[in-house]
Amino acid sequence: MVNKKNDYERLREMSFLSQTGWWEADLTNRHYVLSDFLVELFGTEGCILGFDELRALIREDYRNGFLSDFDVVTHFKGYHQVFPIRNYRNEELWISIFIGYKKEEERGTFVYGYTQRVENPDKVSKDISQDNSEHVTRESSLSHSLTQLVQENSPDQGIMEILNDILLLFKGSRAYIFEYDEAQQFQSCTYEVVAEGVSEEKDMLQYISVEFNAWWSSQIMNGKAIILNSLEDLPQSAKFDYEALAAQNIQSLLVVPLFVDNTPVGYMGIDLVTQSRIWSNEDYQWLVSLANIVSICLELDRTKNIAVRERAYLDNLFRFMPLGYVRFALIRDEWDEVVDYSVNDVNEMYLTLVNRTKEEVLGRCASDISPGLPGHVKALMSGIGENQYKDVDYYIQQSERHCRVILYSTAKDEAVGLLLDSTEMLNANRALDSSEKLFRNVFANIPVGIEIYDKDGILRDLNNKDLEIFGVLREEAIGLNFFDNPNISDNIKDQVRREDQVDFRVNYQFNVAENYYSPAKKGYINLQTKVRKMFDKQGNFNGYVFINIDNTEKIDAINRIQDFENLFLLISDYAQVGYAKLNFMTREGYAIKQWFKNMGEDEDTPLEEVVGVYGKMHPDDRKIFLDFYDEVLAGKADSFRRDMRVLRPGTVNEWNWVRVHVIVISYHPERSEIDIIGINFDITELKEIEMKLIEARDKAEEADHLKSAFLANMSHEIRTPLNAIVGFSGLLADSEDLEERQEYLTLVEKNNELLLQLISDILDLSKIEAGTFDFTLAPVDINMMCEDLVRALKMKTPEGVELVFEPSLPDCRMVSDRNRLHQVISNFVNNAIKFTSTGEIRVAYQMEDGRIRFSVTDTGIGISQNKQQEIFERFVKLNTFVNGTGLGLSICKSIVEQLGGTIGVESEEGKGSCFWFVLPVTYAEEIL
Repeated sequence: MVNKKNDYERLREMSFLSQTGWWEADLTNRHYVLSDFLVELFGTEGCILGFDELRALIREDYRNGFLSDFDVVTHFKGYHQVFPIRNYRNEELWISIFIGYKKEEERGTFVYGYTQRVENPDKVSKDISQDNSEHVTRESSLSHSLTQLVQENSPDQGIMEILNDILLLFKGSRAYIFEYDEAQQFQSCTYEVVAEGVSEEKDMLQYISVEFNAWWSSQIMNGKAIILNSLEDLPQSAKFDYEALAAQNIQSLLVVPLFVDNTPVGYMGIDLVTQSRIWSNEDYQWLVSLANIVSICLELDRTKNIAVRERAYLDNLFRFMPLGYVRFALIRDEWDEVVDYSVNDVNEMYLTLVNRTKEEVLGRCASDISPGLPGHVKALMSGIGENQYKDVDYYIQQSERHCRVILYSTAKDEAVGLLLDSTEMLNANRALDSSEKLFRNVFANIPVGIEIYDKDGILRDLNNKDLEIFGVLREEAIGLNFFDNPNISDNIKDQVRREDQVDFRVNYQFNVAENYYSPAKKGYINLQTKVRKMFDKQGNFNGYVFINIDNTEKIDAINRIQDFENLFLLISDYAQVGYAKLNFMTREGYAIKQWFKNMGEDEDTPLEEVVGVYGKMHPDDRKIFLDFYDEVLAGKADSFRRDMRVLRPGTVNEWNWVRVHVIVISYHPERSEIDIIGINFDITELKEIEMKLIEARDKAEEADHLKSAFLANMSHEIRTPLNAIVGFSGLLADSEDLEERQEYLTLVEKNNELLLQLISDILDLSKIEAGTFDFTLAPVDINMMCEDLVRALKMKTPEGVELVFEPSLPDCRMVSDRNRLHQVISNFVNNAIKFTSTGEIRVAYQMEDGRIRFSVTDTGIGISQNKQQEIFERFVKLNTFVNGTGLGLSICKSIVEQLGGTIGVESEEGKGSCFWFVLPVTYAEEIL
C-alpha cells in the first residue's frame, strides 16, 4: 500500500511539474473525468466537467473550431488542438489537447487523452499561422470550385474541377462520386478523375447492388465517413471490403457521404495507391466542405431539370388537359361590389364546354356575352377572398352540359375557373351503382377460382373455389410467386408480363407443383386461365387478376353459370332479393346471402339445416310449408306462394313477414332428384303499411258512424231545449201567478244556457276543423280565475255534493288565454257535476318543474279502463241518457295541445275520476 501511494504521489508531482494532466471522456453521459492537475488548472470544484462546460471555458474566437465529436476525431492519428481558455478563476491561459484512443465497454463508450499547458502563446500563434497557410490554400481551392459551379449552367464541369483539385492536393490515384438510386438499392459511379497511368473504371461501376459491399454501404447510409489510413483500419466485419480494396492495391482512402435533405444520396472519395497517408482533421473537414458544395449543386441541377420538365408538362397540360380553363378580371362598382367581369384567357376545352368561339368570349365582358352571366359569377365569387377557392356544380344552358367548377381568386380583382365536364360522369355513376351491386353479388357467389397478384407476381388473395381447384391451404398459397410456378411455361410468363390480357390453357400436373407448394390433390386438371392486368385511377399498373376454371368439371361449371343467369332473369321478373336452388331430396344446392337473411338464418348455416327445418318460421306457417313439401314428394304440387312469418333477429315473439315463392323445375324422384328454386323477399314494411291503412279505414268508418250519430243526436239535443223554451214561453205569457212565472223563467233560462252551450261547442268544433281556433294571451291570476269559476258553478252543484277550490300557492300568475283555461276547467267541472251525486268535486293546481298541473277530481261513478282513451275523441258519449254533444272533452284536448300541454284522465269505476291537464308556465316578463 505504501509503494502504491508513493507511486501515485510521484506521478502527481510529475504531472504538476510537466504541466500535463490526463482525462477520460464519457460519450454516453457527456462529461470528462479530470486528473488533479486539470482540476487545479481549470479551477473546478471536482473532477467531473461537462462537455458544454468545457466548451464555455474556451475563448469565443476559438470556440467554434473546437471539436468534441470524438466519434469523428478518433479516426485521426496524433490529433491535437491548441486554444486559449479562461478558467473558473478568470485567468486566461493556453492549452494543448491530445486524443489517445477510444474504447467500447459495457457501461458505455470512452475516449482517453491528455492536456498540457502552453507557456509560449507567441510560439503557438506562429504555429497556428503556419497551419493557416495550408488552410488558405485549401480555402482558395474551395472558393475556386464554388465559383466554377456557380458559373456553369451544368454542374458537371465544376464537379470535375473539384475532383481534380482533390486528386492534385492529396497526390491521389482516383477521385470519384457515387450516387444511389431512389430506393437506395443500387449505386453507380457518376463522376471520376484518375491520375496518370491509372485506368478509368466508371463504366464498370454502374448499378452495383448496395449488398455487394454491405459494411461500406451501412457506414454511408448511417451518415458516417470512411477514413482508412491503411486497410488494417477496417473492422473484421468488413472482410469482403478488405479483399475488394486490397485487390485494387489501395493503401489509404477517405470517403464522405453526400447529403440531400439530411438523407445520404451517395458519397465522394479519394483513393491512394502509390502511397499511404495519415488523414488529418483538416483533410476530413476540407473534403466534407467540398462534398457539401457538390450535394447542393447536384440537388440544384435536379431541381432545375424537374422545373423544366414540369414547365413543359404544364404547357402541354394547359393546351390538352380535359379541363376547361378561364381567367377573368372582376369589374366592381363604386361600392366595391362585383357587377361584371372580362375574359382574359381561355383554352379550347372551355370553348367546347360553353359552345362558343374564342372571338365570342376573349376580351369581352360577361354582360355582352350573356345577360345572366355577371349575376352567376357574382353569386359564385361571394365569400371567396384572395388565395381562396369554391367548388360548385354548374349547369351550362348554352351547351346543356353539367360541369364541376373550381373558382379561386389569384388577386383581389382576378380569378380563375376550372371546368370539368361531369355530364357523362353523372350518367356513368348511375350505371356504376347498378353495376357494382350486380358485381358484388356475382363475385360473392361465382363458382370459378379468382386470384389477385401484385405487380411483382406475388399472390395476395384468392377465393375458396381457387383453393379447391389447386388443393392448397390459404396460408400456404399467400405469398407464392406466379412466375416461379413450374407448371407454367416461360412463353406464357413472358406474355403475362408484356400484354394486358392473356388467355391460356394448361394440363396442370400436381406432382410437378410439389416443389412449388404441397398440393392435396393427385393427377392433373385441365386448367383454363384468363389473366387481366389491373391499373389504378392514375393508370399505373398495380397487379393482375387471374380467373381459373377447372375444365374437368366443365359441365358443372356451365350449369352454375346458367343458374346465375336464371337468377338474374328471376330477379328481373319478380324484383325479389333472396334466391336458392337445391335438390330437395338430397338438400344439396346453394343460396345467396339475402335468402338466409330473409329466412332468419345465419349465412354460414349449412343449407340442409335450413331446408325442411325452418326453425325460425312461425309454427303455424312452418306446418303449412312442410305440408307443401309432402305434396311435392307425392307429386301433387309443383309451386307454392304465401306470406310467411319469420322470427325477427334479437327478439322472442316479434315477426317479420316474408313472401315465399317455390317452383319445382325438375321432378325425377326415381333418381333422387327434385330440383326446386326458391325466391323470398321481406314484405314486413308492406304488411305494416297495410295494417296502418286498415286501422285508418276502421277509424274513418268509426268517425263517419260517430258523425252520423252526432247529427242525429244534435237534432234531438237542439230540439229538446227549443221545445222547452217555446213551451214554457207560451205558458209564461198565460200565467198570472208570480211564483209559477218565476219557475217558468228558470226553466227557460236553463234551456237557453243548454242551447247556447250546444251552439258554442258546434262553433268551436267548426273552428278546429277550419284551423281558425284563436288564442288571446294575457297575464292570468290563477287563484282568481279558479275562485270565480267555482263560485259561478256552485249554483249548479246538486244537493249532497260540495264543489271546492284549494289554492296551492298564495299567489300564482302566468301568461295564457284565460277564457280557454276557464273553458277547459269548467267543462271538467260540468262533467263531474253530471256524474257525481254525493261527495265532493275538487278543483286544484300544482307547480311541477316549470309546468302547472290543473286537475278536477270527483267522487262520481268513474270510467272503465277500456273507455278512458276514447272519451277525448269527437262525438263520444259514454252515457247517452245524459245531456251533451260528446264534443266537450275533444275540444278541451285541442285547446290544451295548442297551448303546448298534455291532457288525461285517471279513473276507477265506482270511485270517481280525476281529469287533468299540464301546461308550460310562461311569465309576463318573459314575453315583454
